[in-house]
Order: sequence, then C-alpha cells, then structure tokens
Amino acid sequence: MTPKARISALIIATATMVGLGACKSQKKAVSAQEYGQTEQTSMPAAHTLDADFTAMTSAYTPWSDLSVPVKVSVTQPKKVSVSGTLKMEYNKALSLSLKMLFIEVAQVYIDNDSVLVVSRPAGAYYSESLQRFTAASGLCLADIQSLFLGQAFAPGKGTATASDGKVFRLAAEPSLSDAEMSVWKATPRKLPAGVDWNFTAIAPVQAEPAVVPQLFALDFSAASNTLRCSYAGSGISQAGIIASMMQIEGNVKKRKIDAVISSSMNSAQWNSGTKITRPSIPRNAKKMSTEQVFNMLNKL
Repeated sequence: MTPKARISALIIATATMVGLGACKSQKKAVSAQEYGQTEQTSMPAAHTLDADFTAMTSAYTPWSDLSVPVKVSVTQPKKVSVSGTLKMEYNKALSLSLKMLFIEVAQVYIDNDSVLVVSRPAGAYYSESLQRFTAASGLCLADIQSLFLGQAFAPGKGTATASDGKVFRLAAEPSLSDAEMSVWKATPRKLPAGVDWNFTAIAPVQAEPAVVPQLFALDFSAASNTLRCSYAGSGISQAGIIASMMQIEGNVKKRKIDAVISSSMNSAQWNSGTKITRPSIPRNAKKMSTEQVFNMLNKL
C-alpha cells in the first residue's frame, strides 16, 4: 500500500468511527468477551449490582486535563500503524494527533460545538456538528473523553458517579459469569429513538482487598452498524482507575472495523494546564461528508 493510500485508509477509518455516532440505528446484541485486569482498587463487602456500580464509579477521581503519547494500530479495513498524542481538557476539548514517520497525517478535534478530522497530506477533512452527534447517540464531549479512559459515564453528563446508578438498568449476565467473576450490564434508561448501547462490567464474586468491579466494554449499534469498545491494561492514575488500551471493532456498512489505541500512561501528564487549539483547515482541502466516508469505506 502506498503512503497516500495508508493515510486515506486511516482517515476513512477514523471518520467512520466518528461519523457512525451521527446515524440512527436498529438494535443488535453483542456478546461479551474476556478481559484481563491488572492493578485495581477496593470494593465494599456486600456483593450486589448497586454495590458493584458504586464501587466501580467511586474508583474514578476528577481531573482537568491530560496529554499522553498513544499508538494507533488499524488492522481493518486496511493495515495502518501510527503514533500520536492524545490531549484532553475535561468537558472542553479533545485532540488526537496522528503521525507517520514523524509527520502529522491526521488530527481529530472535538469540542462542545463540532467534530473535525483534518489531514493536510491528503488535502481532505471531515466535519460534523457535535449537536447532531449528541442528538443521535446521546453522548456528549465529556462522555467521549470518559470512553477514551475506559470509565463509565452517565449519558450527557460525563464521568459517572455513585449517584448515577439510577440512570441505568443494571442486569446480571449469569450465562457469562463463573465462580470467580460475575458479569453485568448497565443500560441507560433513556436513549434516543433507534439507538442501542450499554456497558458491560465484571466484578469479583468474593470481595477481596484491592479489587473492584471494572468496565470492560461498551457496545453501540446505529443504522444496522455495530461497534464494540473493549478495554484492558487497567491501572491507577490521577483520574482514578483507567484503562490504557481500547480496542474498537465491529461492522460498518458491511465492512469490518478493527483498531487499537494504546496509551503510554507512564508518560502521561495530568492536570498540567494542557491547552488545545482547533486545527486549521488547509486551503483547497476537500470536505468529506458522512455519506462520502461510508462510500469510500465500501471501496477499500
């Protein structure tokens, strides 16, 4: 694959995952999968779904900003591997800069007004209103930021707290549980028409010191398309317990999407005053619509 083709594939995969949230959907169930835990914190002795939710969300702590090196590996629709930097100002802005051979090939920018994907080498960009994304999916900017960290969130409110348990329907998944771990789902009680998404979490059956329930997946479906965000590499940070790896996989317009975002949390800078600026759009750059992105995806 030529460098230009690799860049195009990366832009299409990125814009597809962003644009999917602006689509309406039909419901489709997605099965659970195994999740490896590493460093964890404590949980209350009483083992109920409400107690599990409280323990999980109590392991999150407030944060203001973050800058962390990342690696993005796309295996579907085409193989592309790039490095980059993820920057976030909580509930203000998010920037994901992607580089290939030390040259920035694409930048994803999200604030409370819009979503923007820009590629100077390709002379192209994708832009969508965040309001449209929120109306279609129920997710706001703070929710997306929590998603990147592998933390549960209350739709439209950002990082979940213990008091947000009432926002969800909590249901055990006995068929996916065993003698050591129980699996349960948290589904928002209110979702936009035609949208279906839920969290899957795991909790130890026997309460032990330094062990808490953790989020390991979010399943989302829209317009007959499905995506799963699954998490691994959990650890303690200045935002509380987070995941250092997120895999995004599923099917969009009958094409498979599979990408992994790995964060180097040992090199993360928390609450250091990181500021994010909106990227400029290159002169004569071609704007891609959501429909065009999906059409290009079908041609890969």
